[in-house]
Amino acid sequence: MRLKKAQKEALLQWIAEGLMSDEINVRAASFEPAFQVTRQNVDQYRKRHAIQIDELRKKSEYEALNAGLAIVAVRVRRLQELARIVEKDLFSGERETIWLPQVKSIGSGLNAQIVDYEEFNRSEFETYRGILDDIARETGGRGQKVDIRNLDLSSLTDEQLERLSKGEDLYAVLAGKGTG
Repeated sequence: MRLKKAQKEALLQWIAEGLMSDEINVRAASFEPAFQVTRQNVDQYRKRHAIQIDELRKKSEYEALNAGLAIVAVRVRRLQELARIVEKDLFSGERETIWLPQVKSIGSGLNAQIVDYEEFNRSEFETYRGILDDIARETGGRGQKVDIRNLDLSSLTDEQLERLSKGEDLYAVLAGKGTG
């Protein structure tokens, strides 16, 4: 079967995404007009258009790394928006956000009693703290811990050993911060 230009372009894009022939055929079935390829067709396209596929793959990776949630600033902005929503709920001054009304039935049958009580809204506070922690990590406010008990000193560079011998902080040396 001879593919039309749009079909060829779609096929090359799907090959660049790393799809196999059966996965390509699933997508190609909903393509307008629909088409089908064999494994040999896909292998032939991979060989014949290797440079073009590599360029498409690089472009796709670049776009993925430089768009949407891949960008730290975007993730931080979204976390801040989420934090504002939770803050508004938690700090609105309404008792219902901190203490949630609950109802419990005690006993059964004729002796059953309904009891109203309030329960601390632990999950929303934990969510809020988690959001703040995520923001701190994204912005570098949380340092990574290094277990020095398992540190292989032979893996340190001469520069790192020199910095340590001058009294520089081990964690700063391992993180690549400070003078150097």
